[in-house]
Amino acid sequence: MPSAAVTPARKDAARNRARLLDSAKRLFGSRGLAVTLKDVARDAGVGVGTVYRHFPTKDALVAALFAEQLQREVERARAMAQAGDAWRALVDYLEETMRLQASNRGMRALMCPAGSVFESVRECKAQINPYLEQVIELAHAQGTLRSDCTARDIAYLQVALVGIMDASPDDAPDLYRRHLALFLDGVRTDRSQ
Repeated sequence: MPSAAVTPARKDAARNRARLLDSAKRLFGSRGLAVTLKDVARDAGVGVGTVYRHFPTKDALVAALFAEQLQREVERARAMAQAGDAWRALVDYLEETMRLQASNRGMRALMCPAGSVFESVRECKAQINPYLEQVIELAHAQGTLRSDCTARDIAYLQVALVGIMDASPDDAPDLYRRHLALFLDGVRTDRSQ
């Protein structure tokens, strides 16, 4: 008899966790990091205690919600660093990273300095940064990137583009692309490409 009582409770807990993650995904995606655990509970139709049982902190919820996306960012950075053409790899990486951030306010906020309050984001950035530095060095060696352009410049570019995304009118959601192209044109050594 006890095993029959445990099974429905486990199913209910799994169902609640899935509802919480669905709500969090929707809320973080549309509203960014301002979402609270109370907001997630309300949207999921559960009590706030249920949220805390599954995710004792906002960091735990962010880690669970964005784990796959953050891992994909690390994998894309690794692939970028292994590409033979450093300039093309850097451009492709930035275009895809910014596209992802434009489509998801939560991911956008996580990849900016404010996101660094979350342990999972700090770990992700700690893995990405060496790959970015590696591709910057290779682009310098290949003569395709201005020698004074650094990985820090690329990081600040991403923060600036997020600001442009946030300030863009609803009828111009891709405005950031123009500014990315302007920046890239300014740091490329051979502008005939």
